[in-house]
Amino acid sequence: MKRLEASRFINDMSRQHAPAYSIEPGESVIVATLDCEGGMIGRDGKRLPGQPCPNPATGPIEIKGAEAGEALAVNIQKIVPADWGYIGGGGDKSNYTIIDLKDGCAVYPWGLRLPLQPMLGVIGLAPAGEPVPTITPGNHGGNLDTPEVCAGAVVFLPVAVAGGMLALGDAHALQGDGETGGTGIECQAEVTLSVARVRRPLTDVPYILHGDRLILVGSGEDLDEAARLAVEKMAKLLRDLLDISEVLARRFFSTAGDLRISQIVNPLRTCRAVVPRAALGKAWPFPDVSPK
Repeated sequence: MKRLEASRFINDMSRQHAPAYSIEPGESVIVATLDCEGGMIGRDGKRLPGQPCPNPATGPIEIKGAEAGEALAVNIQKIVPADWGYIGGGGDKSNYTIIDLKDGCAVYPWGLRLPLQPMLGVIGLAPAGEPVPTITPGNHGGNLDTPEVCAGAVVFLPVAVAGGMLALGDAHALQGDGETGGTGIECQAEVTLSVARVRRPLTDVPYILHGDRLILVGSGEDLDEAARLAVEKMAKLLRDLLDISEVLARRFFSTAGDLRISQIVNPLRTCRAVVPRAALGKAWPFPDVSPK
């Protein structure tokens, strides 16, 4: 299996970047990713000397044949974190809390052990317009910090430029909704994935298939804007899937769906709208999402 090394990374998502790698649709690859500080935090929790490297994302990865107007379905097969990570934020910028990652658990300094739930903070494509820093989320994806971007999920991203130009990184061994302190358990990781082309995407913002849930992601200047976008896009999608009015779709989502906060700490805030498969019945839009 081809391995894409973390030494080829970007700090902004841009159509101006030449591809670092090129893969075929359906091809499984291993993508190595740096942590959110680009390896600048030492095992002692102190920052190493050198130039900061915020949110490096491995890539860009060209998916051959991908065209603007499509979506890319990123099938995340596995995320393997390194054997340690760290937590920052919380009002103290002088040091980081080191967390051992072993035997499937995060081991906190006071002895608490929590099961790992590895995820990707950053996953996105090149936008059609100006470059977007990898620390910023948006309709192209980017720094979504959404826990369901994990192994077993399929992440759908709207293609704006030929090849899509996928980039990913900022792995977290564990992160709660909101990422309220500023970080998850930040770590390096190896991600096994494949990518399929989707000719007729369901919507023009990122969405996720995770188990029996359809998740639509919205980012905005504040939580109100992020929530409004997520709910509005979900209502329009439910309108189309169920062949009902948008008013009825909004009423339906208010009773059958959930609105959740992904993160409150990035330059734009991110919320997600979630509906279970049972609520959609025969209108469930994923009969087969295997890479082709």
